[in-house]
Amino acid sequence: MRKSICTLAFLLTHQLFAQSLLGSSGSGGSSNGGGTLLGNGILAGLELLQQALNTDPVEKPRDFEPRLHLGMGVCLQAAHVEDSTRKASGASYPWMGGLLEMGASVTYRDRLGLALVGATGLNGYRSKLDTVNYLMYHSSKRAEARLWWTTLPQYNMPRQWKFGLAVGCTFQRADELLHTQNGLQAVTTAPAAVRPYLAPEIGRWNAEGRDRYEVSLRYVAHLGGTTAWQSNVSTATHAGTYSATDNYFAVMTRFHIGVPHKPAPQPTPTNVPYMDRETDTLATMASRQRRITLRLWDDAEIDGDTISVLLNNVPVLSAYGLQRRALRVPLDLRRGTNHLMVIAHNEGAVAPNTATCIVRRGRGKEKLLIKTSHKQNQLVVIRNG
Repeated sequence: MRKSICTLAFLLTHQLFAQSLLGSSGSGGSSNGGGTLLGNGILAGLELLQQALNTDPVEKPRDFEPRLHLGMGVCLQAAHVEDSTRKASGASYPWMGGLLEMGASVTYRDRLGLALVGATGLNGYRSKLDTVNYLMYHSSKRAEARLWWTTLPQYNMPRQWKFGLAVGCTFQRADELLHTQNGLQAVTTAPAAVRPYLAPEIGRWNAEGRDRYEVSLRYVAHLGGTTAWQSNVSTATHAGTYSATDNYFAVMTRFHIGVPHKPAPQPTPTNVPYMDRETDTLATMASRQRRITLRLWDDAEIDGDTISVLLNNVPVLSAYGLQRRALRVPLDLRRGTNHLMVIAHNEGAVAPNTATCIVRRGRGKEKLLIKTSHKQNQLVVIRNG
């Protein structure tokens, strides 16, 4: 495993110290072990990273979650045969490459995400002239901004669908590679260039824990169709010209390492004897979303009404004096039936204690008029899952 990871690290970072074009030998119908080592290194790295993820449920998730971003993947691309002295003698086949990216990401309520990423990668190409196979890698760097949207997180669906679009630039260095093997000679040139691209993608994103991971399929399309490299290949009897744009399909596994949360301040327990009062069920509703939001305010006369709110007998708001401006209270539901109770601390200057409440639950929302007193609590039943 360590050998595979070291091989992957070398292949993906060699351009920092050497050339951007790297050739290797092949003959007949066989290929060398570079692709196998590359794949094994990626799989080994993914296994180690996934074992280290913190997937314990977060008690109080934040609206904005910053995370460290790390991605690894494999890409598939093929060269184009521009010309050959005999069409049957020149061919190109899809071949595997490797990608490594790092950056930072932030998600908003587990629905919208933005990542700023720098990456390095190898695009692998396998060509054939006569009976001789020629395997080559072209390395480059890139920087991109990626925006994505996910479906609603639900208890009965621990993973969400993820749809994204990246905008970025590929940076490649000028290089030239001369390669000879088994009577074949290849001269490959790559110009220095900065090439913009678009990359739509679709994937699956886990919806639990401080750390997140995803598996996504993406296609990188460089704008303008500019050539990344060109290769003139010849044998004793034939010659061919190959080129590529470095457009590719890729399967990416990405890890979003969360920032530790500070302990959330807990509302002080209410000292109101609400258990001795009657409880009126104001509304019953369903929510497919795990996190809902209350907005509470007094849209009548501000007369000193004070309330507490309990979710499943746990205070989430304690002794709050209602204002004209709405207070936003995020709530995290448990699977099954949830009881949201509002109790009055007083009845203000004008009885009863009244509050206007909007319950936002993903695609739906409910507006409620809450009336509580020294004799009666009000209850909202929310079924989740």
